[in-house]
Amino acid sequence: MLSFKIARHENAKLILKYIHDLAVAEGFPFEITVTESDIETNLLGQNSHATALILQYDDQPCGFAVFYYTFSTTTGKPGLHLDDLYVEPEFQGKGIGKKTLVHLAKLAQQQDCARFEWWALKTNDSAIKFYLSMGAQPLEELSVFRLDQAQIERIATE
Repeated sequence: MLSFKIARHENAKLILKYIHDLAVAEGFPFEITVTESDIETNLLGQNSHATALILQYDDQPCGFAVFYYTFSTTTGKPGLHLDDLYVEPEFQGKGIGKKTLVHLAKLAQQQDCARFEWWALKTNDSAIKFYLSMGAQPLEELSVFRLDQAQIERIATE
């Protein structure tokens, strides 16, 4: 049976492992610089703006999900953004990913969210196929833009 536990400080090392495992599994093209301390402070700390869930199958950790709420000026409502979802390979094929999306959709519904969104690498064919099977639609009319830390510092000093 699948259950969801809100992550605590003692889960920081496991979350760090899952982040690295996910990056390898999806061929993440960017450097992974997160540390256990970053997770403890910025994800599991008092001032966190995100929530981490530990996915448990028969009381055994089997993956994680990280999400946070956004706000849309065009809908006037919050949205839920799923940042990461990872299920360990030996637990895949048991419906855990789908049940996790259902759980998060229920949270979005409870919070009156107008949207439930996430990103997928264009090369992650299996994830894209899965998301399409759930009824998700890719947004062709939007592009994601990013400033990294060095670019933020440069612009912030102008």
